[in-house]
Amino acid sequence: MGIICRPALCCIVLAALTGCRQTETRVVGASPPAPVKTTIVKITPEPFTAVVPITGNLISTTRVDVKAEIVGRVVRFDKEEGDPVSAGEPVVWVEEENYRLALQQAESAVRVAEVALEKARVLQAHSRSELERAENLLKSGGITDKDLKAAQLAEQDSGAQVAMADAQLQQSRAAVEVARKRLRDCRILAPVSGVIQKKFVNKGAYVEAPTALFTLVDNTRLELQSPVPSADLGSVKPGQEVVFTVNSFPGVTFAGVIEEISPAVETDSRAAKVRVRVDNSGGRLKAGMFAEGEIRTGVQTEAMVIPLSAVYRDDRAAKDSYVFVAESGKATRRNVRIGRERDMKLEIVAGLKPGDLLITEQSIELAEGVRVEAR
Repeated sequence: MGIICRPALCCIVLAALTGCRQTETRVVGASPPAPVKTTIVKITPEPFTAVVPITGNLISTTRVDVKAEIVGRVVRFDKEEGDPVSAGEPVVWVEEENYRLALQQAESAVRVAEVALEKARVLQAHSRSELERAENLLKSGGITDKDLKAAQLAEQDSGAQVAMADAQLQQSRAAVEVARKRLRDCRILAPVSGVIQKKFVNKGAYVEAPTALFTLVDNTRLELQSPVPSADLGSVKPGQEVVFTVNSFPGVTFAGVIEEISPAVETDSRAAKVRVRVDNSGGRLKAGMFAEGEIRTGVQTEAMVIPLSAVYRDDRAAKDSYVFVAESGKATRRNVRIGRERDMKLEIVAGLKPGDLLITEQSIELAEGVRVEAR
């Protein structure tokens, strides 16, 4: 019986040893994880245009609210909103009859004053003659000293009468000029060339100073006004090019030039206003349009530019972040320093060099040392 059991025991031991050997073979022969397939690009220097984004409204540098200077009824106002006018062109007419009569009255007063002056001068000449005669008679004893003083007083009074008549004449002439101006003011002229933006009165309306009549704008001279954060002001200078778009013309780009930067930063917004002179020679832009654009602050001919999607950062405003590059088929984390941003691309000022193989896709599978393979 013991002889029968011995071979069976040997078989059991042999089977167990064989099973262990097979298990060991399977563990040793397990294949490594497959490499992560991702997008890998080779970094090459390229031009990068630095910009500062801006938004704001287009404003006419020539916007005039024209008001009445006289009292009367509007008898003519032919222009409509949107109509162009030239500088010096009559736009509104106010009834003139009362002002014509006032001018005639003032001119008559001038003629009366001229006659009064001439009369005063005649009396002055007579008084001087009487004074000379009195002085001669005094020497011969023909009159008394009292009579001489009376003649002197009469001569002085005649001189005062001439001065008064002359002043009254000048006053009357000034009244004529005032009356003429009021008559001229019955025709309200356009002070500048432009377009009528808004009418406030129509024919038949009664106006008096300072009733607003119409608003005139010159759309050939527009400017874009936009706040710029104080953090970006260091790179913004007068004369830099600005490009922008408006909703009225999708896909059309307009140009301008920085004319002035506000000397002070607003304490509440921490931004300074920038005024951009706009080229509107085509006449398509209108005052009041909302514009979005950018100030082109400079061009770097050879910059390390990478897609925004390649950068890992907790805060969009953070300048210190990291990327992954492929080295010897494995992902390697690389700390980078971000410069400027534009059109979903970032300028890298430190951490990358030409020829680096950048992994441009973010993935939870990527980590230091993980095998990677280009798609």
